Amino acid sequence: MPSTLVAASDESRAPVALFRRAFESGSTEPDLDRVRRIGARFLGLGFVGYPVVSVPSILSSAAVTSAWWTPISVLLSVGPGILLFVASFRSGTRWLTPLALATWTGYVLGVALWFVAWNGAALANPDDTAQWMVAFCGMPSMVVMLVHARLAAVGLVAASVLAHISQQLGRFDAVSADLLIEILWSLVFTGVFLAVVLVAIRTGRELDETREETYRTAASVAAASAREVEMARFDAIVHDRVIASLLAVEPGRPDPRLAAQATSALDELARVPGQGPAEVVSRTDAIRRIRSAAAEMSERADVEIVSDDAQDAAEDQGVGDQGVGDQGVGDRDVGDRHVAADDPTVGDTGGGDYPAEVLDAVVEAMTESLRNVVRHAGAGADCAVIIRLASDALSMAVVDNGVGFDPGTVAAGRLGIEVSILGRLARVPGGHAEVRSRAGRGTTVQIMWERP
Repeated sequence: MPSTLVAASDESRAPVALFRRAFESGSTEPDLDRVRRIGARFLGLGFVGYPVVSVPSILSSAAVTSAWWTPISVLLSVGPGILLFVASFRSGTRWLTPLALATWTGYVLGVALWFVAWNGAALANPDDTAQWMVAFCGMPSMVVMLVHARLAAVGLVAASVLAHISQQLGRFDAVSADLLIEILWSLVFTGVFLAVVLVAIRTGRELDETREETYRTAASVAAASAREVEMARFDAIVHDRVIASLLAVEPGRPDPRLAAQATSALDELARVPGQGPAEVVSRTDAIRRIRSAAAEMSERADVEIVSDDAQDAAEDQGVGDQGVGDQGVGDRDVGDRHVAADDPTVGDTGGGDYPAEVLDAVVEAMTESLRNVVRHAGAGADCAVIIRLASDALSMAVVDNGVGFDPGTVAAGRLGIEVSILGRLARVPGGHAEVRSRAGRGTTVQIMWERP
């Protein structure tokens, strides 16, 4: 594509991107706050825009009022709108209620001052506008609807009545029989937009409640899963240690080693996970568990182990100068690191034990990543799990060449990435995870831990 066409395409997308950024909000805030924030931003622009497009009406209404009323009315309507728009870029929504009330108060005050500024004359042409603010008498109530539905309805009636009475007086020097019809039309017309705002607010509230319920359910499931894990631990201890100790009992004086074994089994049964010294897992056991979990989740996953220390260890043992060909087809050099595709013990140099909670989080995040590959990457997608081992770090990358996706389009309520991968690693000291993907370009999930 010619460079001129590329530049033109980028320039055409720039306003669209700017508009999207203006009406986007943080993905971590509640949905109700997001709806209120974007609604306030849009309505704030409306208060600024109405005077701009109402210049002819403003000029015609100036003929029946004192000169001071026109700038005051514009200020009372535009000022709160500007504050509303600017405040919508702040975090939280505590500012919304006072500004919504200020917006409605400013509008009603501007309409009320018209009666003070009216010079008692009527327009020469009754088809002209005597009260330019009547065109948007429902806007303040739409802002109030963001925070209080009943107050918005009352405010709509009050604003409509005042605005249309002043309009009638300025046009005919009296209230005509059409006043009631005009007020009812204004209420019905604006009521449609108020209903839209109300539905949006309720939808945001329901989404937040649904998310909270989902989190509660997830916590309940996690608690049940933890109980099942603990029961499995008890079953294993009873089978492998308690029953074994009972079966080893023979007549006569007990073997001191059997007494020590029984004491150890009782201590293990009484131990509460998470209390006492932190459990650690050796590098060899970590590799075996990762391989087992990957194989159980997906047969398509190719697991490779990369160790920063393995090459040095091999050289110390006298095999580092033998070359790749002497180590079999399962081993190959990757840069200055040593990759073992098959040997589960590669990288176990006698140190570098990892906390059990770290290994749990890493394996569970990897399992969720592989589950996503199976579900979403496509039937023909290939997948690799590349694991890097170091004495003070454990990291992996789950890479696939599947259909990919746009991470920005993932709904906030989806728990797979946010909770099972990113959230799980974030709860581990020194843990971090990152998901990178593009539509049609596959997905890479990086899972990292460094010893604090």
